[in-house]
Amino acid sequence: MFIKDRLTRGLLAGLSAGIVTKIYDLLAFHYGISTLRWLDFAGIMIYGRKPVALGEQVFATFGTWFFHALLGIIFVFLIQRVFSSDNLLLKGWFYSISWWFIIYAVFQLFKVPELASIPLKTALSSFVGASIWGLLLALALHWLDRKSNITP
Repeated sequence: MFIKDRLTRGLLAGLSAGIVTKIYDLLAFHYGISTLRWLDFAGIMIYGRKPVALGEQVFATFGTWFFHALLGIIFVFLIQRVFSSDNLLLKGWFYSISWWFIIYAVFQLFKVPELASIPLKTALSSFVGASIWGLLLALALHWLDRKSNITP
């Protein structure tokens, strides 16, 4: 697979990292490690409440994957134009944690009632999920770059 287009590689890296991280997200919720799933955050943004029906949950999940793909695209262009590709794992992790913090801060600044009080275990679980996503984003991008003979 030769993908020379940086936007496409960023989209694929962000999306694939999001799909894999979804497994952690669902397991953390199922085992009570977290009280919210990423699809709950997306549902609150899309519907103004947590998604209840299966169709709502599926659509909210697609919303999270779209957001992951968008963040992957932004990351790729930042690496190309602003930063180097040295220490890509560290940069991927830091990028994802920065977005984790920004997203939580925005919900608090806008006083979203459904997210007014998030338990520590949920915040920590979300932090771990964001960390996993950022590391997978960097790994996927590195793999796609190598596969396409791209020097970022």
